[in-house]
Amino acid sequence: KYLNQIPLFAKERPRKEEQGEAWKMIEAIEAGQDPVEKAKNCKDNGNNCYKAGKRRWNDALTFYQQALDCECGDLRLESQVYSNRALIHHHRQNYGRAIEDCKEAIKLNHKNSKAYCRAGQASEALGKPKEAMKWYEHALKWAKDDFLKRNYVANRMKKLEISMEKERESERVKAIKRDAERKIANLLAESLKLRKIRTTPDTLIGDHNPKLDKNGCLHWPVVFMYPEFYVTDFVQDMHELRTFKEQLGQMFPPKGTQPQWDKKRHYSIKNIAVYVEVENGGKPHCVREIDMEDPLAEALVQKGVVIGGHPTD
Repeated sequence: KYLNQIPLFAKERPRKEEQGEAWKMIEAIEAGQDPVEKAKNCKDNGNNCYKAGKRRWNDALTFYQQALDCECGDLRLESQVYSNRALIHHHRQNYGRAIEDCKEAIKLNHKNSKAYCRAGQASEALGKPKEAMKWYEHALKWAKDDFLKRNYVANRMKKLEISMEKERESERVKAIKRDAERKIANLLAESLKLRKIRTTPDTLIGDHNPKLDKNGCLHWPVVFMYPEFYVTDFVQDMHELRTFKEQLGQMFPPKGTQPQWDKKRHYSIKNIAVYVEVENGGKPHCVREIDMEDPLAEALVQKGVVIGGHPTD
């Protein structure tokens, strides 16, 4: 509060009744000061606060507002104030407010190249490259013979164009991928229809679903359940022409290591029976035995068999 009585160090102007002699002298000077000169002084004070770093940015905003409140009538000066205030909003990631201030600056002076450039930077930050490019085009137009400004804007436009081209290429790749996935999905659906395999809406959803290979054969994710042990095996890829004997022979080889849960070695290729769950008038958990010599494709078209989806990882 004490420092507020010293204009040089004050963060804000005290109220009339709290002002000391120093502030009263300043107000007396300001009362007879030219509005343009007063606005320029406020703008310069704001610029100095901005340069002093983040801690003084609030003070800079206060000075810029005071400059605008002067209503000095110097449109070029007021345009600069709006443009400078936009810079602080940009640094604070208030990009929308930065653009609004830039627009105000341009209304007052349509040749303010900095305002166009800062609006472009804020638009970039908001992920609006097309809008940013339009702002930069205007900035380049009004930079005219200022080499540094033109060079800066031209470099930003070049980087933005490269970024936009990468984005366009990414979108093209995504579109091609989506189209390929749609065609594959249609082929898969047609293959299931031709085979008369009954499915549910979840069959082709998730991480694990049937795939078509280049020869037009289906590969299925298959879950083998061992109910007496409450254990399952998940086979991610079983060819539709592979028999259950071949698949289970690989999982339970005659001389191989038995699973830890089968301590009594009940499971071997000689005594395993395979069942598939089927619909039966709404009765739960109805099953039908499958011949071990049958391929997976045969089991999938058994009466009452409906292929549902598999939980995702």
